[in-house]
Amino acid sequence: MKSVFLEIGTDSTVVKFVLKDSIKEPVPEKNDVLVQVKACALSPINVKVITEVFQKNPRQQYPVGHGVSGVVTVVGSNVSSVKVGQEVVGIVSLDSHYSGCAEFTVFQEHDVVKKPDMLSFEDAAGLLGDAVKAYTALHYSAHICGGDTVLVVDGATPFGTVCIQLAQHWGAKVLATSSTQAEKDYLNSFQPPLAHVVDLGHKSNMLVSSVMEETGGLGVDCFIDNGVRLFNTEEDITSMGERYKYPVPHKNDVISCLAVGSRWVTGQMSLQLDPPNSQQLFLRGANICFLFDQIWTLSRAQHGRYQHILQDAAEKIDRGLIKVKIAQTVSLDNAVQVLQKLNDFRIGKVVVKP
Repeated sequence: MKSVFLEIGTDSTVVKFVLKDSIKEPVPEKNDVLVQVKACALSPINVKVITEVFQKNPRQQYPVGHGVSGVVTVVGSNVSSVKVGQEVVGIVSLDSHYSGCAEFTVFQEHDVVKKPDMLSFEDAAGLLGDAVKAYTALHYSAHICGGDTVLVVDGATPFGTVCIQLAQHWGAKVLATSSTQAEKDYLNSFQPPLAHVVDLGHKSNMLVSSVMEETGGLGVDCFIDNGVRLFNTEEDITSMGERYKYPVPHKNDVISCLAVGSRWVTGQMSLQLDPPNSQQLFLRGANICFLFDQIWTLSRAQHGRYQHILQDAAEKIDRGLIKVKIAQTVSLDNAVQVLQKLNDFRIGKVVVKP
């Protein structure tokens, strides 16, 4: 069978995607499910996270593509919740030896749920991963409730789009940031409309003033970032590799946007806070939560809760409460080329159909 893998050099700088076409079809163990892949969503890969997770036991290759929908072909002897022939959707674990971007892949029994009959394979695979991440950020980290004010950085990205829709569904007032005119137009087309779209463009210093104006000087109850800048001086920015193609808010701007008793949900793995930053957070009574959505599949302690997230997310996708534009559908043979330029797809999801 064919499968796409990620290979990382020993110094973590050489990264390449490879398509292998002579792999034996996986044989599931007693608690596993073998799925014929019908659609697989591609998402940008954080090499820092992978090298940290596998620091003690590095591999030659890592799985690519985690949000997968398909048809069950073989089940292990201990599997009871899934049957052969069922259409399922799930998320391939980060520590799996099998890629989701392949003709066949293997799931743990509790990492898949039944796909709603009327939901397409492409929408199911394209949305589930970002839906789980949004659930983790909004419900389990930020504890969002009706009346809260939420700011989502890069709201036009697939994850940002799902965050906005879930927060609105739960009764929150939502603000979002955009980096280009296309992103701004996309966010302004949302129904129901957003409270405000902050156009960062090349003026990231507009963030704090825009948020304060919109919230009457109170700040937001929840700030969900897509990474933050840690340094100010040109020398530090250059030496630490903080030259970004699109605007990224500085940590001081994030803290300045927070209200009393607020929650900052960050995807910045190496966040560094200076004493003045901690003092500001202390005076606001604010909390910092780190967003690592793969913790559900890496930790087996909360299977029931994770199954509930998967099922509820699949139902909301089926009912149309969560929508994301499918930007491009590609074949497995073209997946490597698309993965190399995946960061250019800011709006919409790229889905592979083997």
